[in-house]
Amino acid sequence: MKWMMIAVLIVSAAALLFVLLRQRLAWRGILSFLLHGTAAFVLLYIVNTTGLAADVYVPVNPVTLSTVGFLGVPGLAAIIFLKMVMI
Repeated sequence: MKWMMIAVLIVSAAALLFVLLRQRLAWRGILSFLLHGTAAFVLLYIVNTTGLAADVYVPVNPVTLSTVGFLGVPGLAAIIFLKMVMI
């Protein structure tokens, strides 16, 4: 049963990639997502290494990268604010 689930996952991922890569409009979205994700990683790295936010460490994981990548600098500010308020 486990192998069947893995096979279905692989086939589904391959079909999704085929559909996405076949359309020209999808390339723009994929490129935009990769650029925003890279910028989010760099921003998080700068905040974590320089200590711009007083004693706040924002972990680099898919959730924070997605939030900062989608929302940009306001997303990073929101995460830092939530981190300061919650802790």
